[in-house]
Amino acid sequence: MSPKQRMITTLWCAITMASTMVLSHGHLVMREIMLHWPSEDSWEGRLENALYTQGGLVFLASLVIGGTILLRGYFLRVREEEMTRREISQREKHERAAANRHEAMIESLAKLAGGADHGRGIVAAKKSHASGVKPR
Repeated sequence: MSPKQRMITTLWCAITMASTMVLSHGHLVMREIMLHWPSEDSWEGRLENALYTQGGLVFLASLVIGGTILLRGYFLRVREEEMTRREISQREKHERAAANRHEAMIESLAKLAGGADHGRGIVAAKKSHASGVKPR
């Protein structure tokens, strides 16, 4: 995932989490405001009391979601690196096996042609011109 996509995903998760918390805990915040209505003189004090009591839940939820996103990103990166390493290993193994088969084929053709050096040069030259690969 590109850094831009990660940023968009993180922002979307934060917006979703905040809206979910407002929808799920909005009634609790309003209850706290109404509970402390007589004891506070201003809206700021009432809202502050409500947010102190319910803000802990919002903070805890944001920590859990943020930590989960970070851990998920870490494990996805580790898994991606492992898959890349396996792919490179399999590709190298395949290339070695193909080279061994190619060498065995050249040796068998050289034996059929009669001379090991002479036959190898002819077969390698034919192979290189046909495939576009330089001879070894």
